[in-house]
Amino acid sequence: MSFTKPNFAKECVIQALYCGTNPHYLIAVAQMRSGLTDTNNAAGDEIGPFRLTQTDFNQFCTDNEFDFHFQTTDISLWFAQIAVFALMAHRAGDKFFLANNRNPTAKELYLQQWPTPPNATKLSADLTATLNQTAGLISTAADKVLDDPVPPLTIPDPNQPPPGPSAGPLNLSSITPQARLDMANKIQQAFQAANLGKFQQACAVANAIAESNLNPNAHAAIGEDSWGLFQLNRMGGLGKGHNPDDLKNPDTNISIVIAEAKKYPEFVSADSIDRAVSAFVRDVERPADAAGQIRLRTSIAQRFL
Repeated sequence: MSFTKPNFAKECVIQALYCGTNPHYLIAVAQMRSGLTDTNNAAGDEIGPFRLTQTDFNQFCTDNEFDFHFQTTDISLWFAQIAVFALMAHRAGDKFFLANNRNPTAKELYLQQWPTPPNATKLSADLTATLNQTAGLISTAADKVLDDPVPPLTIPDPNQPPPGPSAGPLNLSSITPQARLDMANKIQQAFQAANLGKFQQACAVANAIAESNLNPNAHAAIGEDSWGLFQLNRMGGLGKGHNPDDLKNPDTNISIVIAEAKKYPEFVSADSIDRAVSAFVRDVERPADAAGQIRLRTSIAQRFL
């Protein structure tokens, strides 16, 4: 795949969804650091669109949680840089959250990654300019990546944290017939009762749709023994130790998933639907094609917000 700005933006959307970060931030940083070009700095020690050092790339190019297995020499591949930088941003965001008990602004995230940037005095202005300059590229790319596209959360002010979800319950009116809607409402209400927010609730409903189409009696038996709304696998998965009747009980199925999901701060604290879905798919559901399922389930979840 050749390096073009549309291709770069599309890969930013894909990797941001997978890693649970914001594609607007990814492309804006590349624009600010390299002019969104696949070049190196004059000294040759800061490489590619993100101007990464070899040390930075080496630290994040392999990661078991995200199934990254890049070679250190892949630093020269622009699409590998996007994946690695998305993970770098994800880890930096987690570190900030643990220290401050909140998610960072775009400026704070950048300073978490580069604490002493040469443009520190005008960093806010530079980020604002590059975010505005590249926003259209991401919106166009999202239309091509997502099945039912809703533009990824923009960053109008790099000095402000991302806005929360809109007020009120999820909009589940598109779910029919009534039996499926009843299951969707049951999932939302259970996640809400567990003090999980609107992004987490939408994520849960979307995952149950992808897993069972909201059928509490669903059963997958080929290569697995998975039951119920969230298809909990009795062969070593979350369904282990439970009999089929237990797992077909929607309340039991949902409660098992909630207990597991609450173990992961990244899911509990997710400040966007992208981050919530990424964490839930990777840590709780763990399907074979995680990247593809994150894109699918994000598209579904966005309908309910």
